[in-house]
Amino acid sequence: MSRKVWCGIFASALIAGGCGGKSGDGSLAKTTGGDAIRTASGQAVTREAHDKWTVGVELFQRYEREGWNDRRCGEAEKKFEDAISAQGGAFTEAIYMVGLVKSRCGDARGARRAYNRALESNQSFCKARVAVGLLDLESGNSSAARSAFQRSIRDDPQCTSGYVNMAIMQREAGGAQEKEALRNLRRALAIESDYLPAFNQMALLYYNRGLVSDNKASLDLAEVVCRQAQLIDRTYAPIYNTWGLVKIRKGDVIEALRYFERAIKLDANMYEAQMNFGQITLSFRGYEDARKAFVRASELKNGSYEAVIGLGAALRGLERFPEAKTQYERAMELDRRRPEAYFNLGLLFQDYMGGTVGDLQKAKRFYEQFLSRAGGGKQFSDAVKSVRARCQNQSSRRRGKKRRRRRSDCRPGRIQNIDTAIAAIREGEAMQREAERMQREAGQQK
Repeated sequence: MSRKVWCGIFASALIAGGCGGKSGDGSLAKTTGGDAIRTASGQAVTREAHDKWTVGVELFQRYEREGWNDRRCGEAEKKFEDAISAQGGAFTEAIYMVGLVKSRCGDARGARRAYNRALESNQSFCKARVAVGLLDLESGNSSAARSAFQRSIRDDPQCTSGYVNMAIMQREAGGAQEKEALRNLRRALAIESDYLPAFNQMALLYYNRGLVSDNKASLDLAEVVCRQAQLIDRTYAPIYNTWGLVKIRKGDVIEALRYFERAIKLDANMYEAQMNFGQITLSFRGYEDARKAFVRASELKNGSYEAVIGLGAALRGLERFPEAKTQYERAMELDRRRPEAYFNLGLLFQDYMGGTVGDLQKAKRFYEQFLSRAGGGKQFSDAVKSVRARCQNQSSRRRGKKRRRRRSDCRPGRIQNIDTAIAAIREGEAMQREAERMQREAGQQK
């Protein structure tokens, strides 16, 4: 699920005002009512700057729908830089948009520089302050992110995205902070009653309560919030992803799948929805649909360990075993400390490759590496048991005699099955060699 909420980018981006504006100056941009349009720093916007801003916004919106590439990144950025130049260098909103374009195009450092430029123009500019906080969050500096969100609210009490991002951090912290998270979401909605990110985060908050306490009432509340958001805007993709999570928790997997699919149709760039759709279709053995979802998720978040593992599982289900192996090896390269790739490679070599002694030995080594990394974590306890379990003959005395018996409730683990299989293969090979020797000797006697 998404952890960050971007501000509303265009709503009230430029404001009408009459603070010293030269209403008779034809070179200034005007509202339909004849008022001068002003930047967040209070400057009246020239007609030329406003025209270039409008072109830049249209390009940004188009590329958000169609996808970004190097050419489009440069084109959109230039339009906003042209607007800044036409405004004499002090155009807070356009500077912020330069940062947003750079962020979309993977240039986090450039984005931060642009956001800071916007803040130099106006220290209270909510969008730029929140954007800096989001960059801090992505880089792992949660303390700086929290400070940025707090300051965005302090500098601008109408900063809805500041309240919502602060609420996300509080919700994830849990405990007493969860109550304050709910208050911040309500504050955001009090300011902007149809602010959909606040609805989505409120639904996630109730969903999380339902996860922790298995509380049906909380899950019902989450659904109520999802319905409210849907009534406001039926095309808001994140709410369908959240709704799908609630449906899974309620045991309605088919309905959850429908919601995740709806989220993807509305926004194919939504990583969380692609992952959730992939996981469910994988569980239904819809391997091709799962493969497409995990491929897209991998493209959206390059370096996502979970997406790569999911893609490997889908390819394994499609019997594209060499490609599955490549994905698991890729996951190992992404993070050699995590155990999942080693388990899946063990599974692949044990159950799906050639079945030779060499394959089984590789599988055993991968399982041993999995065990060394999984440790005693609850998350992997079932997988650890399935690998490590060993069944032994137990002795019991009855009427003074020893009797061997195997526990009927014991299922050998994967490593024991490998050892048994290797022993059987080698025994069979030895028997074959012995048969061939006897055949040769019989032929020589003739």
